[in-house]
Amino acid sequence: MILYATKQTIERFRIKMPNQMHHVSEVAFNQILKEQQGDALLEWGMKLFYFDGRKCIQAMNFASKLTIFLIDVKIDDMKYVANSIALYLMDLYQTDKYIVSLLEKFFSQYPLCAFSKLTNRSIISSLNRNQLDFANDGYAFFNYIENGILQTRKINHDVNFHWLVTQSINGKTEYIYSGDLFKALLLDRYKNIEQSDRTS
Repeated sequence: MILYATKQTIERFRIKMPNQMHHVSEVAFNQILKEQQGDALLEWGMKLFYFDGRKCIQAMNFASKLTIFLIDVKIDDMKYVANSIALYLMDLYQTDKYIVSLLEKFFSQYPLCAFSKLTNRSIISSLNRNQLDFANDGYAFFNYIENGILQTRKINHDVNFHWLVTQSINGKTEYIYSGDLFKALLLDRYKNIEQSDRTS
């Protein structure tokens, strides 16, 4: 998984780039880029926003625009952010055992994570649009507080299965639910597995 962060996100969370890191060599980082860069299902844009005075992260998948909102993220939490995204993905599809099994395979195939700078203008625009239109710059999340607890699972379910986003498909702009598109792309990636299971 490659997490491309905006300039402000890198600065506020003190995210270290490969040449600043001691525990991950530049060789290892370059290997991750070689294996994953250009594979949009493995690439995510990340943008800082604030809710109730707390730093939060919006992460958007390049291929599907599936979005995960992470609330009250501390600087020390950044090393676990890929794991948090994976956990929310598992939660989004928890009722579909086959998709859960594919996600498990997906994560086991690509266990490494790297940070880089976000330069994809389309994703930057989509992140900004989500933050303003869906999240109302964070204020919409006050509507998700029940008995004093913020319902983050419901937020992430709603943005992916009840909020239409635009996506260019075969050169045409279409409105889609990003959660449905991510599922379709995952199924397409592993379609040969299902076929081999039937023939074995």
